[in-house]
Amino acid sequence: MHNAADDFCVREIDEVFFALIPSRFPPVPLYQRIAGGHDDEVAAIAELHNPRLKEKQHVLGQAGTAQIEASPRFQNWNHAPFAYSNPEGSWFFDRFVRCLEMSQDKQTALAVSVAKREGFLQRTSEAAIGLDMRMLSRRVSGAFLDAKSVPAALPLEERRKLGGELLARANMDGLAGVLFRSIERPTGTRICVLDGDVLDRAIQGQHFRYSWDGSRVSSLYAFDNSRGDKDNLIDPRDLGGDIDILAA
Repeated sequence: MHNAADDFCVREIDEVFFALIPSRFPPVPLYQRIAGGHDDEVAAIAELHNPRLKEKQHVLGQAGTAQIEASPRFQNWNHAPFAYSNPEGSWFFDRFVRCLEMSQDKQTALAVSVAKREGFLQRTSEAAIGLDMRMLSRRVSGAFLDAKSVPAALPLEERRKLGGELLARANMDGLAGVLFRSIERPTGTRICVLDGDVLDRAIQGQHFRYSWDGSRVSSLYAFDNSRGDKDNLIDPRDLGGDIDILAA
């Protein structure tokens, strides 16, 4: 039987990609709401069942501690996507395939992040709130299937079927993942990394404030001291277009 993934070429990638994560400043202890002042004790109990730390401890028994601690693979932001399942899955894969999705440019990363935040907040009927987010960048070096020709509007069921074929070829040929386009910004390139070993260390970048008005993210503010407030204000509806609004 013909495997549709066999039609895609392989590209060698050595580029920087972007994604956004929630941010808090000043930092808030992870278990503050339930620890009752015993943050360290509660954290120690939680770590006994943490799959990311269990895997790290397993590898530590096979190599020097200094070597592991210095490895980009075990930086928290790089390790977590491959230690925890995403219950919603990814663009091509269901929740059982652990991977990291990023974007080739900051605007596409923002468009994807806003869409995901809106979907979650709409489902939970969250009241109006400001969300602080920060940009992470990582250099990716490896061989990837180029699936950018797949229509961004391909229905989920068809994407997941294709995803199974993409995964089979990636495993057979020792490829690190897939390049693709998604509906949030069809002109932008995204990447799905299946092998954490191709990631360099994640670097913290610019901070953003998403303004959720109770029904949608109505505006974004970029914390950029080199520009004025007016220039730092972004309309989320402009993120998905062809024009690079962040370059203005």
